[in-house]
Amino acid sequence: MSTAIGLEDSTRSAPVEQARRHWIVADPVPTGVALFAFALALYGVRFVDVKETTLVAGPVTIGLNYAVLVAAIAESLCGILALIRGVTYPGYVLSIFGIWLWGFYFLITAGAANKMFTPDALAWYAFLLDVPVVLMAVPAFVHRNIPFMVAFAGLIVLVFFLGLGYHDVYNAINTATATKSPPKLSSSVSLLKVSAYAGFVASAALFWVFAVDVYEATGVLRPGATPRRGGGSS
Repeated sequence: MSTAIGLEDSTRSAPVEQARRHWIVADPVPTGVALFAFALALYGVRFVDVKETTLVAGPVTIGLNYAVLVAAIAESLCGILALIRGVTYPGYVLSIFGIWLWGFYFLITAGAANKMFTPDALAWYAFLLDVPVVLMAVPAFVHRNIPFMVAFAGLIVLVFFLGLGYHDVYNAINTATATKSPPKLSSSVSLLKVSAYAGFVASAALFWVFAVDVYEATGVLRPGATPRRGGGSS
């Protein structure tokens, strides 16, 4: 009887285990990282040459909107899959950024069309992201993971100066309205250019992480030869 029960249990568990192996067989993190790096690079292109006349919209604005949407889909999906797979730290990072990017996409598209929208809405939406970003950056710095240290440093600077730039836009518009004069946006432009350069830095670091993941998976690099991800379970 016990043998029969054991055999029955094994025959039940074998298909389940086989299905589990086929359910998620590859690491989803590189996909999310690559598409986030792509969106950050396009963000840099959008704001690196920004002018007072192109603060609201520029030649690359629509492309950036769709890049944000692509990154939101990829990061949230890959982050959740990573958490299911037990890849905890990258899963936390991707899922948090991915869900935040969904909100950012709707804020800069549907939200910006709302009559209640102000540049300060975008500013504070960006500013407060620095709280989880700083918290998530700690393991990368503790474990001295260079690409993630660079990526997080770039992201912290990007988010801070993006928020600061649009907060300055909001103040300039209010001042211009009160004094009945054209808004002075030169400082806003300078702040957003700083965020653009930070976007390029973060993008390059994440492409580095992606490249190492791909090269290790394809045998170009020996697994573990190059640091790629921050601390925690992976």
